[in-house]
Amino acid sequence: MTGSPEQVADDIYRVADGVVNFYLVTDGEDGLAIVDAGWPRSMGAIATAIGRLGRAPGDLDAILLTHGHPDHVGAAEGLRRGTRAPVLAHSREVERVRGNAPGSSPFRLVPGLTTQIWRPTTVAFLGEATVKGFLTPTWVEEVQAFEIGEQLDAPGSPRVISTPGHTPGHVSFLFEKAGAVISGDAICTRDPVTGHTGPRMLHEVVNEDSELTRASLGELGSLDADVLLPGHGEPWRGSMGDAAAAARER
Repeated sequence: MTGSPEQVADDIYRVADGVVNFYLVTDGEDGLAIVDAGWPRSMGAIATAIGRLGRAPGDLDAILLTHGHPDHVGAAEGLRRGTRAPVLAHSREVERVRGNAPGSSPFRLVPGLTTQIWRPTTVAFLGEATVKGFLTPTWVEEVQAFEIGEQLDAPGSPRVISTPGHTPGHVSFLFEKAGAVISGDAICTRDPVTGHTGPRMLHEVVNEDSELTRASLGELGSLDADVLLPGHGEPWRGSMGDAAAAARER
């Protein structure tokens, strides 16, 4: 059910809004962060999920983004305005999150996706994306930058991992205490373009640089964690080395 948080690691909850995941991270009785913010029209799902954890959107301490595509930026600006929680993104991704980077328009992805329109899964993805506001995003007006390797002062104390390729400034977040990696679109377990499951790269038509995305699997594979939490698909449990190897094979 959309808006139902599923605990997937210590203090980390997955929420699936259709084919897109976002994650809520708690820290003690008060701390609360969201990693990625769903679709542009996910505000209702986010509020519902936070409420089911016994919290309110106003309790948010931070809004963390893996990258600047509209199905991850999602409702971040509405949350920022409504809660005053800061939106944080990698310094190379800030202008994309603000909608100012070359190629930040979601329409840039459309030509590649139309080459896959023969797939029912691609048609379903495009339909859901349209309904959920992917083509009419609300960009974030104020974004705070972080850098690779930083341990962020946010619930769960995530460490920023460099995983470029899907976008130039794409990052993943390592939650060392929980033994979990939120990978955004650096690796998925269900490709919304093809419908294929298991650890894999997203289809090349949605990656800015598929070779760089493939190289980033090496960084993911070196991490000491046993829970992979992707932006699309179910959680995957096992070593990150095995996940990265599976993605390479596919």
